[in-house]
Amino acid sequence: MSSLKIPGSTRTPEIDFNFETGEFSMAGESYPEDVRAFYDEPVRQFVGWLGSSDTPVNFDFRLVYFNSSSARVLVGLIDQIEDAARDGRACRIRWHHAADDENIRELGEEFGSDLSATRFELVVLE
Repeated sequence: MSSLKIPGSTRTPEIDFNFETGEFSMAGESYPEDVRAFYDEPVRQFVGWLGSSDTPVNFDFRLVYFNSSSARVLVGLIDQIEDAARDGRACRIRWHHAADDENIRELGEEFGSDLSATRFELVVLE
């Protein structure tokens, strides 16, 4: 398993998971009609990789909108990353947001506030 790439659509984010380098990203909007159908396989692969590798994790979230069902998926991913960091793995999450998007920034701040072992960065998009 070297990578997983899913192109974005009007309702789903682009997913780019590079399991060899530990670079992961999600970008765009996330409000799929069936959240489980869209996210179950990428999340399963990511969690499986976390359990079988010690490569550092760098995860970039570049989401401009997501619904509450997608938020639960994001929280689950962030929790998995935090668990790996607590186990000693180097983990970093970068939460990208537009300078004028207070909603996405505040959601990132909220998600990041629960982390203690993961390096969390808010990144303002220019």
